[in-house]
Amino acid sequence: MTYSGVFVDLDGTVWRGRDPVPGVADAVRALRERGVPLVFVTNNTGVRRDDFHARLDALGIDPDAGEVVTAAWATAEYLAEYRPNASVHVMGQDVVADELAAAGLTVSESGTADVVVVGYDERVSMDRLTGALRAFGPGTDFVATNRDSTTPHEDGPMPGAGAFVAAVEEMTDHDPLVVGKPSTRMADVAADILGVPLDECLMVGDNLHTDVLMGDRAGMDTALVLTGVSDRADIETTDITPTHVLDSIADVPTLFEN
Repeated sequence: MTYSGVFVDLDGTVWRGRDPVPGVADAVRALRERGVPLVFVTNNTGVRRDDFHARLDALGIDPDAGEVVTAAWATAEYLAEYRPNASVHVMGQDVVADELAAAGLTVSESGTADVVVVGYDERVSMDRLTGALRAFGPGTDFVATNRDSTTPHEDGPMPGAGAFVAAVEEMTDHDPLVVGKPSTRMADVAADILGVPLDECLMVGDNLHTDVLMGDRAGMDTALVLTGVSDRADIETTDITPTHVLDSIADVPTLFEN
């Protein structure tokens, strides 16, 4: 098969916790040797892209192997394009606010705002929920970095961004525009980096409901790897059908063999 680019998830695909998936560095190297460009896509909003590059480097993956697109950065890119002069209230991690500011947007900490951005927030409190509620005024847009129901942790799952988004949704009766996976807005940002059409790309990830669903919605071929959230049994309980099912990312280069 021939693909013009490959999108690669991180958590559960490249690594599990702090441990790399066996064979991941060799797989990335094999794709690069074939001239296949990569982009890494993650709904994680608590880690800066430079830190992700450093972590990939520590695993033996050349940091130039591909750009990292986080839901925080994709949200900032989206708002910089469609609401460039907006004031933005953030209920989320500091990385989100930093990405918005770096994109030239005004981050507002109190009062009403043009846009309210909500994502995973490890400092959630009554004050922060109240601040988000009071940031809504006539015409305020509601944007979610992503709606992951849980987030992985070494001690077990923890609430994901979706829990915080749902709280604001319930308080305000507003439906959010979602940027991260499985929204195709994330795919559009990644495709722009590669400079190739989405329907010529392969999405590789461990989660049927985020990675594979985004690929389906964007018209991409998809590869579910069995090193993270979803397994073969899950495929039977949903109408989301991956193009390929692989044991791990180490098997991706085999898709390019004649």
